Amino acid sequence: MAKTIAFFEISEKEKVSFERYFHGSKYKILIFDQPISQVPAYEYKEAEVLSIFNSSKIDQSAISHMPKLKFIAVRATGFDNIDLKACKNRDISISNVPGYGKSTVAEYAIMLMLMLYHKMPAVLESVNKGQINYKKLTGQILAGKTLGIIGAGQVGTSVAKIGVALGMHVIAYDPHINTDASESIGYSYMTLDEVLKGSDIVTLHANLKPSSKHLINTATLKMMKDSAVLINTARGSMVNTSELVEALKNKDISGAALDCIEGESTLDVDIETNLMLSNKINFYELAEVDILSKMNNVILSPHNAFNSKESQYILRKTTAQNIHCFLSGNPQNLVKLS
Repeated sequence: MAKTIAFFEISEKEKVSFERYFHGSKYKILIFDQPISQVPAYEYKEAEVLSIFNSSKIDQSAISHMPKLKFIAVRATGFDNIDLKACKNRDISISNVPGYGKSTVAEYAIMLMLMLYHKMPAVLESVNKGQINYKKLTGQILAGKTLGIIGAGQVGTSVAKIGVALGMHVIAYDPHINTDASESIGYSYMTLDEVLKGSDIVTLHANLKPSSKHLINTATLKMMKDSAVLINTARGSMVNTSELVEALKNKDISGAALDCIEGESTLDVDIETNLMLSNKINFYELAEVDILSKMNNVILSPHNAFNSKESQYILRKTTAQNIHCFLSGNPQNLVKLS
């Protein structure tokens, strides 16, 4: 009997790829370009395999609509949008795609650092206005600065490589120490407090867990140098946004570049409008995003660091392999549910 596989949040290019990866009578493919919450449950209730991106929230309610569901293939590294306990109770396995964006996210994080340090928003604005004041456009170089990495996994170590190549002094915090990586790349492990206190730039590359939610808050922001900047290309909820706004206002730190932020969906006017019309919008988060967008020492980006042609190819291919391996009885890239 054909296995029913339901894909959500699928672009046209992804549709073509997955139809090619799963052609033939062994598979019944359901393709949806929307998150699962926007699709009537009767359209996918027969799904045995689910493939989602990070806008699809999978909880007990969503799972209850799919009595045959056995496997969820997340098209991402993070999986904080899935209720792991609910999946474990139903004996549903989950896979992710670890490290697919290690190069693109690392490059993006470095780009954000360069944009902040060389005042690129102000530089571009001055050209658009035709009013050039070089005294207001004086930047800094990254060479010689201390780069603090929180989360030294595949992305974090990729950032470390670039930082070292740029002449930066690189320090990192991670509960799991990789001595081989630190020695070969040339960075040092320190405690979280030491990284926060000693860095000119703090960049986040850790997974979002209950223990890392709002890791960056008033207390940790006050540990940072008042000349330091914060980079977030990990998950928005790692930073307490209201407390970051306050820290920036009080000049506890000098700037921030955020590819991920709580309430980031409101950066898209269509999504923002739909949330408002459905009375689901969080006006507090909306206000925070609006305030940050008006600060001249803040760069906002729409959760785009993962998005390169190369990373998207790896993501599609590995997701297809994850599904094929699970269906053949040899699962790979499984997420621990306990």
